[in-house]
Amino acid sequence: MPATRTSSATTITTSSSSKYQASISAEIIANNDDLLTEILLFLPLKYLVKFKSVSKHWLSLISNPNFSLRLNLTSQPITGLFMRGLSCKEYYFINLGSSPSPAPFKYLTFGNNPSDFEITIWQSCNCLLLCSRSNRKKPDDHYVYNPTTQEYAMLPPPPLGTGVCYLGFNLAFDPSKSPHYTIICVKNCNDFEDDSYQIEIFSSKTRTWRPSRATFILSCYASFMDGVYWNGSIHWINEQDPSLHFNIDTEEVLEMPMPPIPDEQYWRSFYYLGVSRDHLHLIENYAPCAALFNVYEMENDYSGWFIKYCVDLRQAATTFPEMIRSHVDPEHFQH
Repeated sequence: MPATRTSSATTITTSSSSKYQASISAEIIANNDDLLTEILLFLPLKYLVKFKSVSKHWLSLISNPNFSLRLNLTSQPITGLFMRGLSCKEYYFINLGSSPSPAPFKYLTFGNNPSDFEITIWQSCNCLLLCSRSNRKKPDDHYVYNPTTQEYAMLPPPPLGTGVCYLGFNLAFDPSKSPHYTIICVKNCNDFEDDSYQIEIFSSKTRTWRPSRATFILSCYASFMDGVYWNGSIHWINEQDPSLHFNIDTEEVLEMPMPPIPDEQYWRSFYYLGVSRDHLHLIENYAPCAALFNVYEMENDYSGWFIKYCVDLRQAATTFPEMIRSHVDPEHFQH
């Protein structure tokens, strides 16, 4: 009996000592900002958002711009993709992570009355979304939305002028350089009577618009709705040359080279322009068969594009015929 009591007492003492040591270790980490920061940097964003409510100290630490800069220098895995439905109002989430994750949203509504808002996502840039709300009585309202924190900000409209026509709004955000984002608005000031274009720049730091030094002339119509931010510039592609990019720091509009059109092809079709792993990619189709296309990657010095992948989806389209839209000729997938 004495031996048994001694063993039990020893176990209790050891367990209490372990808990005490763990408590001391946790307190040391909690009081050491440098060590706590190193631990928090390895956590997914969804947990960081929750941990902001632990204490005012943690809120201040995670919200610090220096923490955000370091966080964005850490490689983060791609966890999913948003796909826009044909109605442009409904969004689908494709989970690419190792564990199931619910869609952050299916519809976007800002404000107290969801029925008054029909939100369309135009662009994504480093975890921020550029959205607009259609309004028939006045120009569309534009928003910048953070789906991680579910926070949004409405943009003030650019300065109006006689005969001004806004051709596109584009988002530029690099959290590794600054916690502030920039909006680029391209406008034509003479209702397309001439080919002169101007740019307005909005800064989230000052919450104001200012005219850019950039003024440029095009001989044909160009689209400025689907710009892509990469390498310090907004990029626009057009089926008719030229394709352009606007350097935000120097405020210069420069021509962007495009892949050559293969022999015996007189048209080109752009499927996608976007950024992945800090590289600019272009998906373009030339052949009559819509299931054959190339994925190009741009050189960092803009010297040209090179083929990253050659993709053939004909077998996939044959195996899963439901993936072919009703208005597409199925024979295009069988050649």
